[in-house]
Amino acid sequence: MPLFAVLLSCVSEEENLDVIFEEDLDKIETYIQNFPDEYMKKEEIEGTGIVLLFTEVVEEGEVAAFRDTLAVDYTGMLLDGTVFDSSIEQTARDNGLYSESRTYEPYELVLGVSSVIQGWHGALSLMKEGEKATALIPSYYGYGSQAAGSIPPNSVLVFELDLTEIRPYQP
Repeated sequence: MPLFAVLLSCVSEEENLDVIFEEDLDKIETYIQNFPDEYMKKEEIEGTGIVLLFTEVVEEGEVAAFRDTLAVDYTGMLLDGTVFDSSIEQTARDNGLYSESRTYEPYELVLGVSSVIQGWHGALSLMKEGEKATALIPSYYGYGSQAAGSIPPNSVLVFELDLTEIRPYQP
């Protein structure tokens, strides 16, 4: 067995995840240092590495809560700026992603319940209706070690989020 294979087999999956997480945090910090736009505030979910850079802030109102229905316009990108998805028709067209079979409108989800990446639930739980933010999501809270379409494994994800509506949970 080659030495490289022996060395890889000595590293536990948890240790490997820790290394990837630390690398993701470094990549996020570098991205923030080179962020092309001005942001009004920065929030981080402690212990997760998820960071939001708010480009529009709303003073009044409540943040989204568990089981609220949210409508969000978004554009998802890799750290290098490659767009992999968007709810905005012009952005999809501009990046060769447009599909006639798709409806381009704010995406609706139930916070904490819907089947979206964990990073979305975390990021959106920090936002108020009308706020816009760029969310930086470590791979662990995205697609992890799995590739997803054009997203490579272990990719930090960047989402431009525009929380257009919060409909409070009605039991």
